[in-house]
Amino acid sequence: MSSKDFVSSQEPVLPTPLANLSEPFKANYELDEKQLEILSTFRQHMHEGDVALSDAEKLFVDDSCLCRYLRARDWRIKPAEALLRDTLAWRKEYKIRDVEAEDIVYEMRSGKNYLHGFDNAGHPVIYQRPRRENSKNWDDQVKLMAYLLERATDCMDKSKGSEQICLFIDYKGYSMMNAPPMHVTKRVLSLLMDRYPERLGYCFMVDAPFLFYTMYNAVKPFLPKATKQKIHFVKRQRDGSMSATLAQFFSKENLEEEYGGSLSSNFDGDLYTESLRQETSSRHAMFSDAVDASCGRFVRVIDTDNFENTTVAVQHPKHINNNDDNEDEEDIFHDAESHYLPSMENPS
Repeated sequence: MSSKDFVSSQEPVLPTPLANLSEPFKANYELDEKQLEILSTFRQHMHEGDVALSDAEKLFVDDSCLCRYLRARDWRIKPAEALLRDTLAWRKEYKIRDVEAEDIVYEMRSGKNYLHGFDNAGHPVIYQRPRRENSKNWDDQVKLMAYLLERATDCMDKSKGSEQICLFIDYKGYSMMNAPPMHVTKRVLSLLMDRYPERLGYCFMVDAPFLFYTMYNAVKPFLPKATKQKIHFVKRQRDGSMSATLAQFFSKENLEEEYGGSLSSNFDGDLYTESLRQETSSRHAMFSDAVDASCGRFVRVIDTDNFENTTVAVQHPKHINNNDDNEDEEDIFHDAESHYLPSMENPS
């Protein structure tokens, strides 16, 4: 850690807990008739097009995803579809779901980028401290950001319509020595805008120096208007209190103590990465179960508090066999007390 770091006496920071990945998304917005028609057409293009989607891609390309890509392209189907298909190709090429903490442990260990807690809107928060820069491996640094964005989506409570992140960048100690090259900054911006469009809820920039403003003005023309409106510049309070701007988006319990909150700022890189390693198998299982649920197969549901099986089975209504002769499904759960969960299509 840098000698300029805030010293905390609290318990070490732990990764933000995972949400239930099988939970159906409940939008907190409404679409008008024209948007519903556009969404229906876009859905048909993606799910019934010439290029077949894998089961995992079908889970990814749900209505909330389609709406994000449409919003990113002003509800124009053709450019939205091009962007989404490019994203699917990128995810497949880089196997983004297979990237694990141990693949980027050195980049993560310094605490320059990590996931911790939520803002008042339920957005998972990614904290960034450039002063903790510890390498010049730009590819792995971009991979770290992609991993955190992917991990953040697994923390979103879909039952409450959560689908965005909060980016919290602290520029204390920022200098040319720890500033990434412009091409890396552009790659990260491209990651946010093209691979995770409409995923940014807010971005807070704390104590940004003149050097940063120069760089920001250079990339500002590449930012969409909506993105610019999500960026807030704030100053650290000398008395340790929370700034008026941050108080609009964070409760004291949701913000790290370094910025006037009560959440721990005590980052231990070894403990943090080890916590992520320990959840790896459970995270994969939760994702596989979510894929199975979206395809109507029986699945196991994981308790996200302790990652234990909860012996619950889920089956899509169209796959229910009223002749009660589904021997295969019964064999899968012959040791479990299983029951069906109601769905929107079959609430009984």
